[in-house]
Amino acid sequence: MTSPSTMVAFSLSIVVTALAALAQAQTPNVSLLIDDPYYYDLAQSLDVRSLLPFVSLRKGAAFHWGSTYSYPAAAEANWTSEKFSTYWGHIVAENDCKWYATEPERQDFTLSACEGVSQYAAEHFATFRGHNTFWHNQLPAWLPGNVTASDLVNNVIPTHVSTVIKSLGWNVTSWDVTNELISDTATYNMTSLECVLNADRWPTVTYDGGSTPLVTNLSFAYAAWRTALMYDPGKLVYNDYSTGAQDAKTECVFQLIADLNINASIPYNRMGVGFQSHVGAQEGYYVPKAELETTFARLAALGVDALVTEMDLWIQANDTINQRYQAAIWGDYLDACLYASNCFEFVNWDNRDDTSWITPGDGHGVAMATLFDMYGNPKPVTYEIMARFARYAEGAAEMCATALGTESCTVY
Repeated sequence: MTSPSTMVAFSLSIVVTALAALAQAQTPNVSLLIDDPYYYDLAQSLDVRSLLPFVSLRKGAAFHWGSTYSYPAAAEANWTSEKFSTYWGHIVAENDCKWYATEPERQDFTLSACEGVSQYAAEHFATFRGHNTFWHNQLPAWLPGNVTASDLVNNVIPTHVSTVIKSLGWNVTSWDVTNELISDTATYNMTSLECVLNADRWPTVTYDGGSTPLVTNLSFAYAAWRTALMYDPGKLVYNDYSTGAQDAKTECVFQLIADLNINASIPYNRMGVGFQSHVGAQEGYYVPKAELETTFARLAALGVDALVTEMDLWIQANDTINQRYQAAIWGDYLDACLYASNCFEFVNWDNRDDTSWITPGDGHGVAMATLFDMYGNPKPVTYEIMARFARYAEGAAEMCATALGTESCTVY
């Protein structure tokens, strides 16, 4: 006779198997550009950097394609150096320019690591973008709970933003001035202030979840943006995750940039919106290409740039159908940027799977969320990206959205 515990275990295994099968059934078969033998052969070099001048020529301005770097030496330093010489031509510091790293004690700035990443970019003839001058995470211990609202707005923020921006000089394509201000539970009827205060993030009286705002208006954001405008000639960016779709959080982004334009006197043509794009290869976990394009076009009508700033893309299973789906989605994001009139930067977050912050489980499937595997080997998406750049550089018209699957989009 079968024991109750054995029956429960057997039942659970059936449920798990059924759920896995359902997830796989929802992964569409997709058509990729690398299915075309011409683009497959062309993509084998993985020399994206050789195409970027032609991409920039068609765009009418420099197009920056890159990834993250940590100072002084990344894991697999030789591999990393080679990829920043051939595959990526744009670099952002993953952590070295954040507040906890640049000002560990008040007015005691340690900028060598941040500047080191910028120097690494210069050594590889790559461009550099700044990330970030204001965020509620990775703060120095001296800051939360230890300053008044007036001190924060009038002294702490202007000093920090100006010092960090000046240290990097003018050789920076863009700066994330404020990062992740907007609530994940924002609603359509919220004002820009409500969109921010609803997040219950620092600057609260103590720390995130402190419930009592330290600053009860957006003067802290205005202080950061006004200072950045004064010291940096490049694009000034509001950067956030889970944005780009036609939803309430994205609507809050538009509310916020309008507020910055009106109340902080930040010209729209100096502004950009960074779409972090930490997404997954599963329906509902990424923004469809058509929605991205609508959002980018809406920004373009204001004169505001759109940037893809931190893209990674986890998959549900390590098999061919999921790897191809990953390639289709990533390719759609790239095409949305390439064919937009106002998108000139596309940054991927982490260089390979063994250094990625995305790990298996916790809603991230099997992870595998970067452009190279844990051994530094290319994947289908790595080649698909090269093919998309080549096709754009050749002057071809925009393709359909490959992530829709072969029933809606066949490119070869």
